[in-house]
Amino acid sequence: MTRFRTRRMTPDDAPAFNDAYNSLGMAPFRPLEEMQQIWRGGPGGPVKSWIVEANSGSGWQLIGHHGLCPIRFTMGARDLLFAKTVNSFLLPDFRSRFIYLRFEQQCLAEVEHEFDATYTLAQYAVRMRAALGYDTDVPELDFEQGLRVPGILSRLMMRLVWRLPLIRALRPWRALPKRKSSLVLTEMDGATARNSHFFADFWDDARTTAGLAPQRDAADLAWRFWDRPGHRATLAHTWPCGTRGYGIVGTNDGLHFTLEDIFLSAPRPDLLEALLASILSWSTDEGGLMLSFMTTAESLPPQMLAACHKQLHASLSRRHREQHVSRRLTMLGHERIGEAWPPMNITPMAAVA
Repeated sequence: MTRFRTRRMTPDDAPAFNDAYNSLGMAPFRPLEEMQQIWRGGPGGPVKSWIVEANSGSGWQLIGHHGLCPIRFTMGARDLLFAKTVNSFLLPDFRSRFIYLRFEQQCLAEVEHEFDATYTLAQYAVRMRAALGYDTDVPELDFEQGLRVPGILSRLMMRLVWRLPLIRALRPWRALPKRKSSLVLTEMDGATARNSHFFADFWDDARTTAGLAPQRDAADLAWRFWDRPGHRATLAHTWPCGTRGYGIVGTNDGLHFTLEDIFLSAPRPDLLEALLASILSWSTDEGGLMLSFMTTAESLPPQMLAACHKQLHASLSRRHREQHVSRRLTMLGHERIGEAWPPMNITPMAAVA
């Protein structure tokens, strides 16, 4: 007979946990050092983590996990602490033998007065999270735009390259016109951005009109983007009126670019449209074929969302449809935020591996 137990995860459990998580094939292989940097280096504090162990007579084996990663949010002048669900799983052989829902419920009960809210972007668990009291009504919006004109042809070519990688060597899109923009962007690598005057007080300025949003101080952006492996650039601009805006763009293959975050210090739809157009133009000059961006239906005020729609289109991929954010106010959150959710800004800034 198999026995089960649950407990808080300790540093000694990290190697076994990372091996179990990598064995699932849910994401690209992650070295232990990278996992530890993500879990221990966040400005909101280290990940809170619980494990499930099973013993069938030959010793205790790690077979499941639930993690909550602290993410700093702000709402006007108020500092908040949310937690994103990270790396939660139960090994396939045990999914019919252990009640995972009860386990996660116990984990949430332990942090009711530590976090203002918990949330996740994982679509496959949305039904289970609804049973735990999560609000699952906010749909994700997955945008994309072809970087050569006409955009629809670039988007179709990108999908053709994914299916038939050999086409990349021919580069048939070179014959298509490039996108152009007159806005001059300042390009920064991670080290430059971290130490720039631009980001030294950016969030002090932006938070006054940002509503409920992930905090974007230099420490938050460095942990989430600049200190992570991968090829990405931070593109910034300051307008004569004093409004500042930036975008962080990453790519794994030099063709498909992802807009990982974008924000303005003031909600100006005209400036957002200009910034997006310039980011598309920069990505084209870098040799890109398509750019993607994820947000939600309530992340931006209607006029700002309309500006996004002028520059970007809904994804052609079926896998992006009908996905929703799951979020839950804790007892502390009900006291500090209120009984109902205000609009909540979500970009890949709020997603953690």
